[in-house]
Amino acid sequence: MAPPGLEPALEAEALALGFHPRRVEGGVELEGPPGLHQEANLRLRTASRVLLRLGSFRAHDVGALTRGLAALDLRRVWAGEGTPRLSVAAHGSRVPAAAVPAAAARAWGLSSVGRAGALDEEESEEGLTLLARLEGEGCTVSVDTSGGPLHRRGYRQEVGRAPLRETLAAGMLGLAGYDGVEPLVDPMCGSGTFLIEGAWLSMRRAPGLERTFAFERFPGFDAAAWEARRASAKAEALPAPRAALHGYDINAGALGTARRNARRAGLTLALERRDVKTLVPPVSGPGLVVANPPYGKRVGESGELPELYRALGATLRRSFGGWRVALLVPDEAGLIRALGLPEARSLPVRNGGLRCRVLLSRL
Repeated sequence: MAPPGLEPALEAEALALGFHPRRVEGGVELEGPPGLHQEANLRLRTASRVLLRLGSFRAHDVGALTRGLAALDLRRVWAGEGTPRLSVAAHGSRVPAAAVPAAAARAWGLSSVGRAGALDEEESEEGLTLLARLEGEGCTVSVDTSGGPLHRRGYRQEVGRAPLRETLAAGMLGLAGYDGVEPLVDPMCGSGTFLIEGAWLSMRRAPGLERTFAFERFPGFDAAAWEARRASAKAEALPAPRAALHGYDINAGALGTARRNARRAGLTLALERRDVKTLVPPVSGPGLVVANPPYGKRVGESGELPELYRALGATLRRSFGGWRVALLVPDEAGLIRALGLPEARSLPVRNGGLRCRVLLSRL
């Protein structure tokens, strides 16, 4: 699964890792040897979750749905203890979504099954979570192998006033073609998410090294094989970023948060308090400028936003000639015009439920 709008970035990332992805709505599909779901959880920066498909069958009515669920082999993911949680997604199905939990309980000999919300939002890490996706006369059942959503890298214990998920930050770097070698500058770095994600990419450091996953609780989980997989990923990581990374913010408190987050991520970042109006490139370029400017909906600056966006655009055009730009902005035509980015490519995404745009441009 991928955050909405980032399917192309996830597909490109999976290809670069040697997987064989097929892009679908909401993510990509992968096929491969046993353990592929572990590798995907460990290495994919843009994915929000990794689901392992357990089976597909016809479900033209509730009876067929119950029989199909009963025929699934859950032994590799569930030892029969506790109560599975079920998330249901129904699109044009002949079986109503509300009927699925009761059918699952009958199929699996349980008094009831737990209810899980949409997996792109659900935060729970405990217990087994299954997804039943019904479309037309078909039903596909998958298990969540990630547990907590994959934007939880393990390093960010503090966030700024308008937090940016790590998966969205990584996806934007991918959409911008960031290679981990060229300079990276964030003029409004907040809690440092873009810079830390860029640094880990530059170091070839797998994003899942510092967390646990739901598949570690599956029956038959081979802890030794998993530790060997993690050790291999650790050995590939470089000791320091190959790129120059610089962050700026006018808020001193935000810079303190970014420093502490970077320290927990094993990094030392070049951070400086600076007004965007006075910003100049800290190193010779070209490189990539990436930012998540304030939206106003959360940070209380809506009256000042057009002026701020005009100042940001003017600085970029004046001082960063030849650099590329990737900005995450609200889906508001006036603010996008205020930036004045030349021939900017605009891609729709969502950030925290808000309709946004990723603007990509070369200055």
